[in-house]
Amino acid sequence: MKKVLFFAAAAAMMAACSNTDELTSLQNVPENNQQAPIAFDVYAGKNVTRAGLPGGLTMNGTIKEYGVTTTSLASGIHSKAGFGVFGYYTSNDRFDTNSSTPNFMYNQPVTYDGTITTPAWTYEPAKYWPNEFGDAAQSDDVDYLSFFAYAPFVDVTYNTGIPVAKTLAGTDEAAVAADPENKILDADALKLIGAPETTFADWKTNNYPSLSEGDAKVILQTLLDEQLQKFNITQLNKNTQTGDPIVKYVVDTKPATSVDLLWGVANHENGYKGEHGEEIVEGCPYVDLTKQDDVTKKIKWYFKHALAQVNVQIVLANDAKTAATYDPANSAKLGTEGDGTVEAKKLSGVFVRSITFNGFAMKGALNLHSEPATSVGNAKPYWLAYDGTNEIQFEPVTFHDGLKDGKEGTTNNIQKGEGKCVLNPVLIQNSSEAGTGELANQGIPTDAYVNLFDGANGDVTAPIYVIPSGEPLDVTIAYDVETIDENLAGLLSDNINHGSAIQNVISKMDILKGTAMPTIEPGYSYTIKIIVGVESVKFDVVVTPYTTVADSQIDLPANH
Repeated sequence: MKKVLFFAAAAAMMAACSNTDELTSLQNVPENNQQAPIAFDVYAGKNVTRAGLPGGLTMNGTIKEYGVTTTSLASGIHSKAGFGVFGYYTSNDRFDTNSSTPNFMYNQPVTYDGTITTPAWTYEPAKYWPNEFGDAAQSDDVDYLSFFAYAPFVDVTYNTGIPVAKTLAGTDEAAVAADPENKILDADALKLIGAPETTFADWKTNNYPSLSEGDAKVILQTLLDEQLQKFNITQLNKNTQTGDPIVKYVVDTKPATSVDLLWGVANHENGYKGEHGEEIVEGCPYVDLTKQDDVTKKIKWYFKHALAQVNVQIVLANDAKTAATYDPANSAKLGTEGDGTVEAKKLSGVFVRSITFNGFAMKGALNLHSEPATSVGNAKPYWLAYDGTNEIQFEPVTFHDGLKDGKEGTTNNIQKGEGKCVLNPVLIQNSSEAGTGELANQGIPTDAYVNLFDGANGDVTAPIYVIPSGEPLDVTIAYDVETIDENLAGLLSDNINHGSAIQNVISKMDILKGTAMPTIEPGYSYTIKIIVGVESVKFDVVVTPYTTVADSQIDLPANH
């Protein structure tokens, strides 16, 4: 489901539409009288992306779809992606959330092979069901296997669980072929950091023209390391770690590189039944399985989204437009509402100083052994704090804190508590991309929505993925309205004392209240459209006339 929210000073509008899902077909596996390899199949909704495969943007005709459908994961633009599986063999014992270890499969990548005669989800080396059953069997062992899956797959170092570093290989494909696990082409590296350029030369020219090629390479490698190891999926269990498998996740605030996270559950439609008559628990991982009584079937994962998609757009509305009627494509420019009383060139801009959301978290640990459920539909992700043990905490998240503190407009003097800005640079005061001098198009634009976040590369509808809280969503935005006036001494964003800057702070609590989905939930996509209204100060004149009073006569001394 997709939620669309309009957020303004006086009004909010919500709309929703449903996503559709796609299903892959089951394929045959060896007959029951053969030694049976364990096979997988996949059903996934939209919005799956491989860790480090940024954006996940596909086109369904003229409609943008973010993330990966089952089809694109198998045979489309994400066909090299896959999912990871943890397998636990516990012999006669049931899976133990405290003591079991992934001794059967550890972060096993499974990818779709459409080139073989019977296309299927494949992995290597093949693993086989324990097979101590049958008339000739002389064992009383039950041989339990438990499986947990997540998507998208990320390659990690097995004894640390930390994503494997990727070393730049330039454009030398032979170097990648010789060591594919640790080498990456420049073009792929640029995709991974969300850069719009396709070649290193273009990226260097556009971003670091004065640096040497070697120095620019160092920066690219640093950005690549940061993306792969500090954002999105950042760590898995070590292969010796006991207990439930954990996937640690940190929200990436750049839409171009923010990726999805899913976990797998079972469904009765799969028809699994063990040799002893065991059946799976729908909506839960595949725990305590025995060899299937019909090995033509596969372990079919139904992947559920553990995150929520959030797309935030912002635009400036003039006097004549309201949140209910605003259409930026047809809107007049600010200051040209009809009477011409405000000259647009005298408006330096409207700039975002701070924006805070309360309703989701920025980092956490997903326990793949999710809570009991009665169906796939009501299965919920089991989020823990980032340490993987404590309960997750949801606190207000400030993406940009540039509230006035007396340091505005000064070079290299970031406002207290602001830190690294993750917002679209055209929205921020003193941004190098906002321009200088008397420019009417600085700050929030009036002619079209723009993405609130940096790294959208011009894609206004691109979302980021956040950890949902199931709580109401609150938004607080602070913005400055700047006006150039040479008679005033206020410091503006062009670092000149020639105008006024008025700060406005607007809060909207529980902005989803009254909708079908009033809280931030996993598997939902929310679009928040922030319309900042600006009203010009107008004057009118009435001259009060003099009031006539009765004549007065003063008798002076009479003449003689």
